[in-house]
Amino acid sequence: MQCFQCGAEQSDGSVFCTKCGVRLGKASQSTTEGPQAGDKTSSREQEEKILRELKEALKGVQKPDAPSPISESPSTLTPKKVWIAGGFLILIILLILALALMQKSRKEELPPSPPAESLIQPPPPPSGPETDAMRTTIGKIAAILEAINQYSKAKKSLPGALTNLNRGYSEVANIQDGWGQNILYLVDLTNKTYVVRSMGPDGKRETPDDIAVTNETAEAWLKDNEQGISEWIVANPNLYAQLIAVGPSAAELKKLQAARKAEEEAKKKQEAEANEAAQRQQEEEQRRLETARLEQEKQRQAEAKRHEEELREARAREEALRRAQAVEFRDNFTEGLVQWDAPSSWEIVKDRELSALRVQGLGLLKKGENWDNYKMEFEVKVNKESAGWVVRAKNSSNFYLFKLGSEKAKAIPKNSLVKYIFSDGKYLNSLKQEDAPGAAGVTSLPFKVKNKEFYKVVVVVKGNTITHYINGIEVDSWSDNTFDRGRFGFNASIIEMATIRSVSAQSVH
Repeated sequence: MQCFQCGAEQSDGSVFCTKCGVRLGKASQSTTEGPQAGDKTSSREQEEKILRELKEALKGVQKPDAPSPISESPSTLTPKKVWIAGGFLILIILLILALALMQKSRKEELPPSPPAESLIQPPPPPSGPETDAMRTTIGKIAAILEAINQYSKAKKSLPGALTNLNRGYSEVANIQDGWGQNILYLVDLTNKTYVVRSMGPDGKRETPDDIAVTNETAEAWLKDNEQGISEWIVANPNLYAQLIAVGPSAAELKKLQAARKAEEEAKKKQEAEANEAAQRQQEEEQRRLETARLEQEKQRQAEAKRHEEELREARAREEALRRAQAVEFRDNFTEGLVQWDAPSSWEIVKDRELSALRVQGLGLLKKGENWDNYKMEFEVKVNKESAGWVVRAKNSSNFYLFKLGSEKAKAIPKNSLVKYIFSDGKYLNSLKQEDAPGAAGVTSLPFKVKNKEFYKVVVVVKGNTITHYINGIEVDSWSDNTFDRGRFGFNASIIEMATIRSVSAQSVH
């Protein structure tokens, strides 16, 4: 093939002249039919081929015939410059043409759009008993979910059962899935969760073919089954409208509102009655507690009063005992013998204008049964033989007896203090002394005891020891455990006689 511009020989597949760069005629039909030829080159390969031929053409333009070695004259330089400028201009034009051709070739390589009839149509929805059953099931579940959603928004809670939605759910056929089994609704009102479940084709629970939708998965499930739900709604518009129609009619709603109002009033009344009952119960409980508290306080006060009374009585007894035991006694015999259990042989006499007691026989004080530690003081004068006194006398058969023998005594040692223990009517003779028969002890005095002369005697009884002082002199201290308490008295046998005056007693601690 030859270039029509410069006549240079070109290869059959050339698009541009390798010498002048002019676009050659179109390639043969076999090379331009593009997608119908079996040996079609890719668009990428064509671009590379065009660029390669363009470079060869540019090489031909940039390499003119070499000038003769004879130096050119200045007149030939101008045409040369013009030739170079023209070459650059042609180069720019060729680049623009090459870019345009590349874009055009890309467009030509795109296959023609097939007619609308030849487009792939989506397969028609499958049909058949199993598919219809599945579509019916998901459609009814979708309607139930919509009704539950509307109910939740209106009531602010989940329905306790599907029949709460509307009367349409009372018809068993309306809530049966495509396989004739009831669609189950399980709800947890406390946690506000629910499950809508179809047992699937096998009609058994908890098997892989179950269809279960929860409150958490409802939105995703509706989206995944949107096409099947839409098809069922289109095929069953009336049933869908019936299932999603939440709530009763206007008349029923009015009755329901009236019933709800009555129920609320009854509930308020019941709550008021319950509150009143609780208040009464609380008041009764408070009264009971107050009564119990008052009773306890009363018992406590009574117990305290009783305890105080017992304490007071105990103190009174102690005081009485103390007083009984306390020896506070004085007798000058001016009022006779009212304080004494005395025999008839005792008599009150005057001695130097003073009242005195003449002793003949045994006599005891009326009080002093519990005297234990005490001190007796009296003045005694021996009229005949000796004078005697008694301490810690329980009765007339049990006591300690002491005798003061005068200088003229014959029955006992003269000028002595003789001690006797008279128990159960008998003398306990521990001394066995002939001049003092029956005596428990004899103490000689450091002075003479004269008749017709008064001596002041002090007897101190403390514990088991009895101490005697005569005219201020301690003459004897004797210990014995036979008697621990008892009265005081005087004694004189038929051969003895003594006069007593100024008797007194007081406690010893």
